[in-house]
Amino acid sequence: MVQFLNSPNNFFLPGPEATLDFGQALGCRLAEAFQQKVLVLPGLLTLTGDLGAGKTTFCQGLGKGLAVDDPKEIVSPTFTLANEYPGPVPLFHLDLYRLASEEEFHEAGLDEYLTRPGLTLVEWPFKMPVDFWPKKRLDLTLIFQSQGRLLKLTGHLLSILRELKNKRRSDQ
Repeated sequence: MVQFLNSPNNFFLPGPEATLDFGQALGCRLAEAFQQKVLVLPGLLTLTGDLGAGKTTFCQGLGKGLAVDDPKEIVSPTFTLANEYPGPVPLFHLDLYRLASEEEFHEAGLDEYLTRPGLTLVEWPFKMPVDFWPKKRLDLTLIFQSQGRLLKLTGHLLSILRELKNKRRSDQ
């Protein structure tokens, strides 16, 4: 079960199931935002966390929420650098762990994902300069905590997701 903490942007995820569920809920909310044109593709999420923090599990949940073709097939692209998952909102999963520079990012052709119609999720985003990423994004950080993970959300897309949530409440 996901627990809200002292901030509406911090969540405690007690285990892999909660991480998967949170990813799925966020994927559903993003899919709805794209469908209603509240958000326009391409979209960008950055995901930071130590090895074993649950980044791949989160991404599997996100893919399920976005209704990609086979979310159970989502794996970390550490060695391939990028994996693509087709669906109503395609998911492009990038892993920059092995990159050392902005030049390597461009040489690998990864910059193309930032303009393709789909949602790009980037692991290890801090491998690029701070001002490298578009401002319209959602930043997620998974941090080990006793018996689980702390998930922190920041970024421009957070306000858009809140607007969508409030709109949904007012429509009911």
